[in-house]
Amino acid sequence: MGNITLKELAKMLGLSVSSVSKALNDSHEISVETKRKVQELASAHNYRPNMFGKSLKTGRTNTVAIIIPYLANPFQAQILEGAHQAAYSNNYKLIFMQSREDADKEIELLQSLLSQNIDGILISPSANTSVEFLQEVHQEVPIVLIDRIDFDLETHKIGVDNERGAFAATQHLIDMGREHILVLNGKDLGVTQKRTAGHKNALLANQIHFSEDNIIEVDYQLSRQDLVHSLREMLQEKLSKVDTPIGILGNTDILTLSTLAILSEMEIRVPEEAAVIGFSNTEAADSLNPALSTVVQPALEMGKLGIEKLVELINGKNRFQTVMTTTKLDPMLVFRKSTTAQPASS
Repeated sequence: MGNITLKELAKMLGLSVSSVSKALNDSHEISVETKRKVQELASAHNYRPNMFGKSLKTGRTNTVAIIIPYLANPFQAQILEGAHQAAYSNNYKLIFMQSREDADKEIELLQSLLSQNIDGILISPSANTSVEFLQEVHQEVPIVLIDRIDFDLETHKIGVDNERGAFAATQHLIDMGREHILVLNGKDLGVTQKRTAGHKNALLANQIHFSEDNIIEVDYQLSRQDLVHSLREMLQEKLSKVDTPIGILGNTDILTLSTLAILSEMEIRVPEEAAVIGFSNTEAADSLNPALSTVVQPALEMGKLGIEKLVELINGKNRFQTVMTTTKLDPMLVFRKSTTAQPASS
C-alpha cells in the first residue's frame, strides 16, 4: 500500500489541508488536541511528507552531509550511524564522506557539497583543517562541529569530555600500581591536547612527575602500515629504557589496538608487564587477547545530537542570531584484562 497523502489525511479528519500541514509541523496556530489527532492518524497510516514538493517551496534539498576522517574507524562509524538515524527521523537524506585527515581533500569535499545545494554539514574536521574556509562555507550553509571541536567557528559543537576521560584512565593505571605511564598520541589531532592535559592532571593529583619523554606522537598522515611501523619503533625505543611494570594510555583507536599486537610481538605480557587502556569504541575490545580496557565515547549519541543541532540551524529564522552551544558528553570507562589481572566485576 502506498503512503497516505496530506489531502487524504485532511479528508479523513474533516480539516483543511493547511490545518493538517500546520498540525504536523507543530504550529502554535493549531490546538494541542487537534495536533494529537492529526499526528496519531498520520502515524497509523505511515504518512511521510512529500519532500520533493516541499523542497520546491522552500528552496531546500532536504539533504545534509557528514564529513568524518575515516569511515572505517569504529568510533567514527558509530557517529555516522547516529547521524543517519537522526537524519532519517527528521526526514533528511544523509550524504557521508571521508577526508582521510587531508585538509586539501576536505576543502574539495566542502566545495562539492556547496555545488549540490546541501542544506547543512556536520563535520569532524581534519587535523590541519582550514578554519578560514570552514568560516566561508558556514556563511553559505550551516555547519556543526562534532568530536573535534576546538576550532574557532561560531556554531554548535558536540564532543566528548576528553580531559575527563584521560584523567580517569590515567587514575585507573595508577590504581593498578603503574606510575611510569606512556601516552600514545596522534600527532596534531584535535583531541590530543585535551587528553594529554587530563593525563598530566591525574599524575599531578597523585604527586607523580610528568615527563614529556613519556609522550609518543605518531604521524597520522602516514599510511596504516607506516604508522604501525613508526609506532613499533618508538615503543621499542621507550621500552628499552624503562623497567616494567608500566602503564600505557592510547589516545586513539588505531594506536591502542596496534599497541596490543606490538607488545605481543615483543613478548611483553599484558597486563603483568604493561597495563594498557585506550580510547576505543571497537565492539571487538572484549574479544581481544587480553580483552582491552577502554574509554568508550558516546559516539551514537554524538551523531544524533549533531544532526539535531544542524536541523535547528537549518530551520531557524536567522541562524546568525542563534546562541550557539558547546556540548561535552561524558565518556564511560570499561575495565578488562588488559589492565587488571582479573576481569572487573559487573
